[in-house]
Amino acid sequence: MKTGLAIMLLSGASTLPGLGLAADKAGVSFSHKDWELACDNTGTCRAAGYQVDGAEPAVSLLLVRDAGARQPVSARVQLGSYAESDVALAANVSHLVIKSGARKLGTIDLVPGAQSSPLNGATLAVILPALLQASSVVFSSGKHDWTLSTAGASAVLLKMDEAQGRIGTVGALVRKGGKSENEVGKSTLAPVIAAAAVPRESRQDIVLAPGQRGDLLQALRQVASRDDCPGMYPSAGQQAEDDLRVHRLSPDKLLASMVCETYAYNQSAMFWVINPQAPFAPVSAGGDASSYSGGEISASHKGRGLGDCWSSSVHTWDGKQFVWTKESTTGMCRLVAPGGAWELPTYVTSVRKSDGTLR
Repeated sequence: MKTGLAIMLLSGASTLPGLGLAADKAGVSFSHKDWELACDNTGTCRAAGYQVDGAEPAVSLLLVRDAGARQPVSARVQLGSYAESDVALAANVSHLVIKSGARKLGTIDLVPGAQSSPLNGATLAVILPALLQASSVVFSSGKHDWTLSTAGASAVLLKMDEAQGRIGTVGALVRKGGKSENEVGKSTLAPVIAAAAVPRESRQDIVLAPGQRGDLLQALRQVASRDDCPGMYPSAGQQAEDDLRVHRLSPDKLLASMVCETYAYNQSAMFWVINPQAPFAPVSAGGDASSYSGGEISASHKGRGLGDCWSSSVHTWDGKQFVWTKESTTGMCRLVAPGGAWELPTYVTSVRKSDGTLR
């Protein structure tokens, strides 16, 4: 099983495709020091920087840029809200001065009640060079400072330029040149996935007779080894059938699942599409997942027990199979916010529900 999946995704170790990023199904994930990059399959890239690991208070800056010529960079700032001490520091703060050393770079007005606030274009234009040259960028309320590390920013923003084909162009963030951006990779529309309707009872377990459960378990053991799913091969005195769940997908197909491994703060399960009765003929619908609901198999894993960083993916039932529809993380484990600082997808789709609506 992929026991290190969440940590691997959050570390961002990845190779980068070149100009053809938008056609690359898996997108891009990369990190260096206190900065990371996530580019999705449409070509949109998101770069996030944080305070030095272990420093207080927490702060993060997110830069977003779509693929294509002459696309602007947008930015949002988030003050730490995970620790009670960070919440207290940010209370009643509505305005921050942004500095690099003794130099004032601009200001930002915080949006009341919002988790993050946008930077205006003029301020961002001044901050971007500072990210490449200064050792830090400070957001100050006058009483307290939030210090954003720039370590790794140059490498990450260079990778963003590379992924979007901007190196050597007038629009590059790091390695500018005289070339026009007319030939940079264009944005690609997210694939549209048609989700099939599932019965209302799909949210509830189907109760199988004891004999059927035993037969199904044996059928699953034919396609999944002990290494694949230790939970199907329990120790003496334990019953694997206790963790076997079955849901209805359609009149002629069911979904079976088994908890394979349980860790300190994550759980890993496998799923199979099966026939309603023997021969069950199980077909894998994915592993290292977490749960099923309403036609979707979801994987949601903490990067660590503190719950400040997560990785997630979704596979959606289209009437024949479960199709990959989302891959994302919430960024580095830096205690910025409960549940993670940002949404950093590497694969996105538009799912058309059975009623015709998109989400």
